[in-house]
Amino acid sequence: MSRRIVRPSVIAAAVLCGVTLSACASAGSRSGSYTRLIVSGEQIRQDGYATAYEALTHHRELVIFEDRIAFEGGDDRSGRGRDALTYTVPMLVVNGNFNLNDAITTLRGIRASDVVQIRLYYASMVPPEYRRPGAEGGVIEVITI
Repeated sequence: MSRRIVRPSVIAAAVLCGVTLSACASAGSRSGSYTRLIVSGEQIRQDGYATAYEALTHHRELVIFEDRIAFEGGDDRSGRGRDALTYTVPMLVVNGNFNLNDAITTLRGIRASDVVQIRLYYASMVPPEYRRPGAEGGVIEVITI
């Protein structure tokens, strides 16, 4: 008798998990809710953004300040309030070249039609070819045509 009770509850749990997963998958593809570490140029154009900068302003992992881009969160979570947080500032790399200029200006100048993909690397994920002074906060890599 207990088997009949367990079996329907297992099936119900599996169905609930499936519904939840499909809802999460569809929510991740909405415009303005990028969460992936790789965003394709096709997705950027499909969502109607004109520049790489516009696309990155809608990425949940990033915070856009007036003068810089930073990864959401930061490394100072000592309980001193949100204003006390420090943010890790990634280095911008465009087509393998380190951007030593203003990242905001550079990203605003990259048209969405030219973007192949944008890839975010947290500090622990930075590939060897990009490890250098200034990349301790991670890397935003933009590949264009």
